[in-house]
Amino acid sequence: MSGCPAHAELALSVAYDLGCALDGTDAALAALAAELAPGDPFDELEAVRALCGTFGRGPALLLPDVLRSRAGDPAGVALAVAAAARRAGLGIDVVGHDDTLLLAHPDTPLVVEAGGRILDGRTLGVDLEWRCAHETAATILDRISGRAERTGDLALATAARALTLTLPLEDDSRDYRVREHARLLSRLN
Repeated sequence: MSGCPAHAELALSVAYDLGCALDGTDAALAALAAELAPGDPFDELEAVRALCGTFGRGPALLLPDVLRSRAGDPAGVALAVAAAARRAGLGIDVVGHDDTLLLAHPDTPLVVEAGGRILDGRTLGVDLEWRCAHETAATILDRISGRAERTGDLALATAARALTLTLPLEDDSRDYRVREHARLLSRLN
């Protein structure tokens, strides 16, 4: 998508809008980026695979929280590692299907899961698509909204859904999110 900001830039804006402290985020991203070095596509994939393996599993989805805890939801970890890879000058970016985010290099069919496994994307049985920062942010916000609704935090669920409506998404994706936002607003009343 033309005019799309970097993953880290939009992720930090989303975190700020949801009231997440941004302290230390830049230093944490710089430290992660320092663990990576540009190379051939396979070396870069191996480097992000190894970096993914240093993150634990946890509930964090917002970039600052994932970086602070060095753990998170697979979507949050994929976003953090993608942001570090871009900062380090690697050709790695985000691909996905539905709400799954993976890391890939455009010159190989391989993908890296947030848990640190390398897979052949052609064997997954789905069509993976490159995800711009807006689409990645929408995935993160959808997960936050869904989780917040399940735990009864309708204010956060509604706020996260409202933020998705500010993103330049495709019409069918926008229509779904408009309906979900309206549904959540009606639950608040």
